[in-house]
Amino acid sequence: MENEPTTAKDTFGLPLSHPAGRRSAMGYLRSRLVTGALIAFPLVVTVFFGRFLFNLLDRWSYPLSKHLFGFAVPGAGVALALVLFLLLGVLGHNMLGRRLLGFAEALVERVPVLRAVYMGAREVTRAFGGDRTKAFRRVVLIPFPAAPAWSIAFLTAEFDVASPNGPERMVSVFMPTTPNPTTGFYVIYPMSVVRETSLTVEEAVRLVISGGLLAPDPGRIVSATPSEPDGP
Repeated sequence: MENEPTTAKDTFGLPLSHPAGRRSAMGYLRSRLVTGALIAFPLVVTVFFGRFLFNLLDRWSYPLSKHLFGFAVPGAGVALALVLFLLLGVLGHNMLGRRLLGFAEALVERVPVLRAVYMGAREVTRAFGGDRTKAFRRVVLIPFPAAPAWSIAFLTAEFDVASPNGPERMVSVFMPTTPNPTTGFYVIYPMSVVRETSLTVEEAVRLVISGGLLAPDPGRIVSATPSEPDGP
């Protein structure tokens, strides 16, 4: 009997096959090319996202640095943004700072258009912050964009509405988008069309960000036993 190839996995999670016999030159090149592409893909995505985030934080300072020095200073905007984040974090951790932030927030809430944008963004960031267990009650599946397709969503509230057959239980959900889970859709569904899962909020967030690559056991995504609904 011929020796079977042994397969192992390294820290990249890629299979490492060691066939007993020699491989052709084309087979060798093809396998190495595929492995190289698999290794490069997450690196390219990370570099692309990092470059986008760097430019987003840095470009706002170019007019200021050109005015002061006569040329744009790369990295100045990122450095100033980090300092600003640090100052906001310091303010958010003491009573005086929270009062100042509350005063600034009250001013923003007086502006009609900015109020809607700010309040929506604030609630989303708070939902994914330390108090997300209260903001997101549990993870569910909704028929989005249409049945029989199912999408991951976070249940945010439950309520009753009047119908010809009596009160009907409704749910409001937030359906995040990939790869940025802080953006998505707010949708209202009848409770009867929503499917339960046993996923935690953290697991669902990882699933959405990775586009399904970090998916848990499929049996946990579609739960056979619905969880108990929370109160209104």
